[in-house]
Amino acid sequence: MVTEKIEKLSTREKIIRIGAEIIVKEGLRKFTAKNIADKLGITDAAIFKHFKSMDEIILEIIQTYVSRCSQSAIEAVEKGQSVKEKLQLLLKSHIEVLEDTRGAVPVLCFELSRSEELKFKHILSEFVENYKEKISRIIEEGQREGSIKKNLDPAEIAMFFIGSIQAKVFAYVISGKEGRIIEDPDQFISVIFYGIMER
Repeated sequence: MVTEKIEKLSTREKIIRIGAEIIVKEGLRKFTAKNIADKLGITDAAIFKHFKSMDEIILEIIQTYVSRCSQSAIEAVEKGQSVKEKLQLLLKSHIEVLEDTRGAVPVLCFELSRSEELKFKHILSEFVENYKEKISRIIEEGQREGSIKKNLDPAEIAMFFIGSIQAKVFAYVISGKEGRIIEDPDQFISVIFYGIMER
């Protein structure tokens, strides 16, 4: 059954949301039109009134995540007064996108890294590289101003940020818990900052 939280969404948005939940909770093999339709109380055919294929649903989940994370990085640079504030804004926005997509994209990154599905792998790989570059530039700025340790490799720190979020999703999936993936974003961010910020 559809939860109250998504009751007000359009059918297309519900399909995306339920599809993402299935990917995280049940795996890519259970990501079928029938499974989505059963959870929404609609027919399989109704799914394909909104999407041409199941791949199109996956693509939309990925593109939503990629575009929102990329936009949050741009906004963090524009709005943040200090490097610490820029990184906080970026991570908070990333966590918000992660929660909205139920962690489906990090799971897809893992699932698709072993598949032959090149179109998805290319989009995800390009996103990670671009996102890593944006974070690296903020880290470099922090090193220049003296707020971030100078002996750290900016690209490695950027991947540490991305990997920490990925690890949180895997812990969530393995535990089988419900609710938020990252229960306390502020605490999570402060733990990440502990190892990179100058005191």
